[in-house]
Amino acid sequence: MKDKKAIRLFLIITFVLSGICYYIRIVGGDAAAGMTSILMWCPAISAFIIKRIYYRKEKLLGWNRCKFTYILIGLFVPVIYLGLSYSLYWIINRDVITGEIYSNSIGILFVLFISSIITATGEEIGWRGFLLPKMSELWNVKTAVVVSGLIWAIWHFPLMIAGLYIPGTPLWYQLSIFTIEIIAITAIMAIIRLKSKSVWPAIILHASHNYFDQIIFSPLTIGEKSAYIVGETGVITAVIIVLLAL
Repeated sequence: MKDKKAIRLFLIITFVLSGICYYIRIVGGDAAAGMTSILMWCPAISAFIIKRIYYRKEKLLGWNRCKFTYILIGLFVPVIYLGLSYSLYWIINRDVITGEIYSNSIGILFVLFISSIITATGEEIGWRGFLLPKMSELWNVKTAVVVSGLIWAIWHFPLMIAGLYIPGTPLWYQLSIFTIEIIAITAIMAIIRLKSKSVWPAIILHASHNYFDQIIFSPLTIGEKSAYIVGETGVITAVIIVLLAL
């Protein structure tokens, strides 16, 4: 009973805090772009509040050491599914690759990766540190993956509907493919999170996904149709992630 109340309150707090951030980001436009980083820490803030209310004396959120193998899996799994999908697209359409990386500075690329880890940590403390394990205790892992993955996807919707996140395709297509990808990625994260008993592999996977998609592969790719084919709304990427998850 306590876990159900904790999950319910976690979701309420997360979406209320996120709603405030969404409002400021959408109304503020480019001037409020930094609000996105704060938004990504709303699940963590909610998880901290829930721990203090319901689990003050219990270990929670997955702050455990784990085998380095799980960290490597988290780091390289996105490289595999993104690398495969973008490579296939580049092979089929050779004129869509620019040959230029977002930045030629190794220092800037390193800083951007650290930034990806920091922002991903905010989300993962909530989604995989708290929500997924608690849902898997109440139900079975498959149900927890689908439900928590669907919640995670819906959490992104306001920025997508406002046209501020991964635009370039019709909204119905964008939301559909994105949701499929998110649930599949949740399945992969569930394996490494629950088997490692640590949230760190999920943090690294999330950071690696954001970094390689948004900083490396996407800037290398041009073409009006690319958003339909690769990336977080790309059908090839979705198929590969689903197969990998299965």
